[in-house]
Amino acid sequence: MNRRSAWVGADAIRFSDQPGPDRVVGEDGMLFVPVCVTSGTWLSEEQPARYALVYPARGSAAAATGRPEPAHALERLIGTGRAAVLHELERPVTSTELALHFGQSLGTVGGHLAVLRDTGLISGTRVGRRVVNRRTGAGDLLAGRPAP
Repeated sequence: MNRRSAWVGADAIRFSDQPGPDRVVGEDGMLFVPVCVTSGTWLSEEQPARYALVYPARGSAAAATGRPEPAHALERLIGTGRAAVLHELERPVTSTELALHFGQSLGTVGGHLAVLRDTGLISGTRVGRRVVNRRTGAGDLLAGRPAP
């Protein structure tokens, strides 16, 4: 069910706010079909023998059907670029080394580092003309690695 679904009476559910005829679910009941596809269409018969509600899978059904696992939650939270930089900082590196490793511009990597630094997930230490970046304890925890 979604935000447009509502109980209407003791034994009726409205699944959509779109106008249309009422459908009566027979003795065979109704199918509830969780899906994990992001696009596509569903076709049905004009008068199906059984009605079905197709809805996006969530929770354990989503995990079992190809949704991102908790290990990828960091990417969803801060973005794939920043998550990759944070994971790469398992060892101290410079922004130039990161740019070469990822094949990105120094400005792109520097932007990711600035956001990670501003949020306290990494710190930088100047060594001569270079700045060596490393994860903080909070960065280690967020990256799923216990702080040393």
